[in-house]
Amino acid sequence: MSALTRRLLFIALGWTLVFGLTGIAVHPERCGRPTDEDLRQAAQLAVDWFAANIEADGDFLYRYDRDRAQPEPGYNDTRHAGVLLSLWQAERASIEGAGEVATRAFARVERRLVDTSVGPAFGGGPTLPSGATGLLVAALDERRLATGATDLDELLVSLGHTLAATVNDDGSVSADIDRRTGPGDHRSPFFTGEVMWALARLHLTFPTEGFDEPALRIRRYLIDDRDEVERWWPPLSDHWAAYAFETMDRWPDPPAMSAADDDWLDRQLGLFGLQVRYESQRRGGVTRLTRGPIALAAGVGTLEEGIGNHLLWLMRRGERTDDFDVLTERADCAAWLLVQRQVTPRDAADDVEPERSIGAWFRLGDTQMDDQQHALSALLILADVRQAAGSGASS
Repeated sequence: MSALTRRLLFIALGWTLVFGLTGIAVHPERCGRPTDEDLRQAAQLAVDWFAANIEADGDFLYRYDRDRAQPEPGYNDTRHAGVLLSLWQAERASIEGAGEVATRAFARVERRLVDTSVGPAFGGGPTLPSGATGLLVAALDERRLATGATDLDELLVSLGHTLAATVNDDGSVSADIDRRTGPGDHRSPFFTGEVMWALARLHLTFPTEGFDEPALRIRRYLIDDRDEVERWWPPLSDHWAAYAFETMDRWPDPPAMSAADDDWLDRQLGLFGLQVRYESQRRGGVTRLTRGPIALAAGVGTLEEGIGNHLLWLMRRGERTDDFDVLTERADCAAWLLVQRQVTPRDAADDVEPERSIGAWFRLGDTQMDDQQHALSALLILADVRQAAGSGASS
């Protein structure tokens, strides 16, 4: 062996040891288990943030730069509908003030409900996102459960038929609805699951309206074809589909699990678990270089929503029981990260506008209203999982 070869081998061995030791030293998981009280306090702070940051017209502070103490421009109807959903979820969980804020925020919906060639939809402009109508349906159905009010049932059914019109023969979902010509040809990585879940919920609430057929058509497409046809990269960890699976499991005649369904579920649970583990390794310092900055709270929240919803229906069926401990630990970890990263009154004591920060989650100095939306829903879903499992933490 020549001197040069030996030198190269020593260099390669040295770098292998460096990377190996770095991985061990700076990439340990940092997880915990939030108590039930932790979850509830964090959810209350998130609701309080929405209460403090809603405008007279029902719109929320969309995006805020904490370092500069300045709101940033933009708005999004799909995210507004998502906030309504999380607030009515909080109302159903008896989080103080959630229903009142949601009722005020419904004013934007009333201003922006429009007629299209296939029925009413939510949004502005000549083309409307199907996901906005999908999440609005989920939100209004959640309102119905939280309050017992049935005054919007006619609207809910009409919106449901609009959504059914966006479902193509192959089960794919049109991402947009042209007011004049109806559903278009575009696809979205998120709207497929949102529309499937909305239709699944509507079948539970209005079982004679035929919403189960388009929901099942989407499910077959999502399981069998979407990854290959739409080729989203990286692969989607689809929390909205998890909501839909949990809801379909509560149908009087829930769909049976096929081999393809099991394979898809394996991939989804693997993606959710891996992403939680990766996120738990982001601790600042050197990990900022090797793992990047922390994820958006909206992103961490969706991981919790996905795992939590899958856990709910798997526990109900008594399936994959060997996975419960691992899945529960991943769910606890994601929620713990959210609790740790939320801004408390003490954290915001020196802020110029503390009401913009308290209860929020920031990444690189910015927060957006869907950070609070997904985090709030995530905290609530873990509380539901614990209630279902009968194992709530008390300390």
